[in-house]
Amino acid sequence: MKHTFAILLIFALLCTACGVQTNTGSSSIAVVPASETSIPVTAAATAAPVDVETLDDPTDSSRETTDDFTITSDAGAIMPVGSVYTITTAGEYTLSGLLSDGQIAVDIGDEDEVKLILDNASISCSTGAPILVKNAAEVTLKAEKDTYNTVTDLRTGSAEGVEEDAAIYAACDLKLSGSGTLIVETAFDNGVKSKDDLSVKKLTLKVTAAGNALKGNDSVTIKSGSLILISTGSDGVKTENSDVSSKEKQRGTVSITGGQVDIYAACDGISAAYNIEISEEESCTVNIYTASYADVGTAAAGAETYLIVPTSLYSDGCDYYAYLYNDDDAAGVYAQCTYETMVYSGRTGYYGLVFRIPDGYRNILFEIVERGITPDGENYKASTTGETVNTAMNGYLMTSVSGGTISGDWVSITSGSNSSKTTYSAKGMKAENEIIIDAGTVTVCAGDDGLHANGGTELQNGATGAGNITVNGGAVTVTAADDGMHADNALTINAGTVTVVESHEGLEANVITLNGGTTLVYANDDGLNACKGAATPMVTINGGYAEIRTPSGDTDAIDSNGSFLMTGGTVLVLGGAQMGGMAGSVDADGTVTVTGGTIVALGGICQIPSDGSVNTYVSNGTNFSAGAYRITDAGGNTIFSFTLSGSYSSCWIASDAFALNGSYTVEKDGSTFLSWTQSSATEGDAGNYGFGGFGGFGGHGRR
Repeated sequence: MKHTFAILLIFALLCTACGVQTNTGSSSIAVVPASETSIPVTAAATAAPVDVETLDDPTDSSRETTDDFTITSDAGAIMPVGSVYTITTAGEYTLSGLLSDGQIAVDIGDEDEVKLILDNASISCSTGAPILVKNAAEVTLKAEKDTYNTVTDLRTGSAEGVEEDAAIYAACDLKLSGSGTLIVETAFDNGVKSKDDLSVKKLTLKVTAAGNALKGNDSVTIKSGSLILISTGSDGVKTENSDVSSKEKQRGTVSITGGQVDIYAACDGISAAYNIEISEEESCTVNIYTASYADVGTAAAGAETYLIVPTSLYSDGCDYYAYLYNDDDAAGVYAQCTYETMVYSGRTGYYGLVFRIPDGYRNILFEIVERGITPDGENYKASTTGETVNTAMNGYLMTSVSGGTISGDWVSITSGSNSSKTTYSAKGMKAENEIIIDAGTVTVCAGDDGLHANGGTELQNGATGAGNITVNGGAVTVTAADDGMHADNALTINAGTVTVVESHEGLEANVITLNGGTTLVYANDDGLNACKGAATPMVTINGGYAEIRTPSGDTDAIDSNGSFLMTGGTVLVLGGAQMGGMAGSVDADGTVTVTGGTIVALGGICQIPSDGSVNTYVSNGTNFSAGAYRITDAGGNTIFSFTLSGSYSSCWIASDAFALNGSYTVEKDGSTFLSWTQSSATEGDAGNYGFGGFGGFGGHGRR
């Protein structure tokens, strides 16, 4: 089965929302299309649509194995005890045939390695992990070329407290490889899990799991292959640790350098305890669909709730848990409170630790335990006394910790937005340190933020999470119910193409910098939003092409809680079309400065460039309706051209191509629309266009 996503090129790449065509077939994968909202055609002629296809489902070509099961090596056959085959010697072993309700166990020396070759093997188990590596230095699981292999975990019930919680579980480094096909299925918990490093190369792999499809506690590396990863109730790919190994290797990174990876996750697509890094040693394609876009399950049940911990009470040497229970307090469940955000009600200095309250539990208490310790109700360092869940609130604010007792009260946390994000974390990519995209083709359709980097997290390596997103190349396309890209600290685009097809806020960070490439953003609220954080908020554009669009109303195409600076590049701003003052094209609490490049800002005028900027033309109240526009100089040379599909009430245009006493014309559909002589730094009809932004009431820019 294939899913075809029609993506419309505009300039370098312009995407419509993720419309899906699903062929009939037996596959269980389904993707729910987004709305039909799309960015209007602008700067250049529209190219032909590009079809981005997800992978064929390998189970459509399944082959049943009925041969008797054998496991052989140079040392001879391995005989089972009951239905368990245990490998106790290093070496290479070939597995063939049908093992129904049995187990392959590896238990060798700490320095030894084993290679398991799957040769049309089908392995299932109802009492434990079908493939279980108890001890080894490293295990390689290879699917022989042109073979079809299955591993099915038949366990039922709760996986709570079960260490060997995956269909393929390794207590050491695990490598999946080969030119064959491997199908892993489990409704119990994780699909493939390594307590250390997990890597995939060449393999055709499909994993369907109730928990994480792939989990490597220390790292997950995908070098090549064709991977379909489905999580019906959790994250697609996940790492757990963020410390540094004895060999000085930083743990916690998810790295994808080649192949095609299609992720369908009820919760986060990729959740990394440290970095997410996408580069291209060979052709690399990553497609991620979360929440309703994945249509694979109901996600983890229960409402998303926050444990709010002041920095003065927080310890990176501890873990934080909520215990949910009813009348019998011994029959409850623990939910770990994991770091999500540094902001509480607009204030810094608080850790927001997110967890979900499962349906059916009335009471709750919070416990603090030493990091890495599984709580048992007695080994806590501090605890609340227990109380009824306050369903009217979504946060519990810890106010003190004294004598082993936690005190606090319920609070309500509101985002102040109208985003349609899920009530649980369903981000496309989430990293506790940084997201770095150097190359490849990345498509994300998320029920939450598309890409999200946390800043301020206390990592296990002793550092604090950077909270940065950097795009150095490739093509990134995002459809998001909340932010297209959110970085707690810095969001930087150096090259490549970034297209935010649909979002609540397009690009949001404390500091946003566009140095090159092509950036196309559609947002229902703010297009680029420099929010408050550790640094002074700033939007800086130094080069490349950017087009930022928001609908009319109380929206800003570019909104900085600090200042806006443009030194080069070309920018088309399509902002709030019917409001000025504090909503419109470019709105900054501080200054708006343009020292190079060309920017056309259409929509309500909040501010115009300040002293020290290039020459500017202002036309307040002029209606720019749908059509093809071209800005030319007296010699007929084109400075900038663009096409509109909607109407915008006003504009200002700033360009280093505007010279004093030069004559300029704006043509619409080949006829003169506006013309002027640039006799001063600011020319045209500025009028009473607004209030100069949130931080500059009464200011009218330069005269």
